[in-house]
Amino acid sequence: APTVWDYINRAMPLGAEQTLTPDEVYSLVAFLFYKNGVIKEDEVMDAQSLPKVKMPNRDNWAPLPDWKPGMDRLEGYPY
Repeated sequence: APTVWDYINRAMPLGAEQTLTPDEVYSLVAFLFYKNGVIKEDEVMDAQSLPKVKMPNRDNWAPLPDWKPGMDRLEGYPY
């Protein structure tokens, strides 16, 4: 969840990057999470609550046990 906040904070709005206040960024993140069913409508996002958000796919990343940092991508890996 903090990664979403960081991206919006640094990259939005397009053409006027880094012009949003921290509260505006928290509001946008809360709106996006609510619209996507991640949080309830009355939940408040702030520096204390954001890191506690449980993202929907948090446990389903594809493991790459044979890959080590600095190596080329595995053959057949889709990305």
